[in-house]
Amino acid sequence: MANKRDGLLYRLRKKGIKCNTGKREIYFPYGKDPMEVVQVRRLHDEYKFNVQFTI
Repeated sequence: MANKRDGLLYRLRKKGIKCNTGKREIYFPYGKDPMEVVQVRRLHDEYKFNVQFTI
C-alpha cells in the first residue's frame, strides 16, 4: 500500500524534478524557490529531505 511520501515523490517526479530517496535529496533547478512547490516543502518538513540546487 502506498504511503503519503510515495505520493509526494510521484507528483514531484511528474513535474520533472529528480529525487534520490536513498540519500533523501531533491535536485531542484537553480534560480527558483523550492519552497513554493508544495511537495518539496512537505518532503523537507515532514520527512527531512534536503534540497540540492542543480545548474
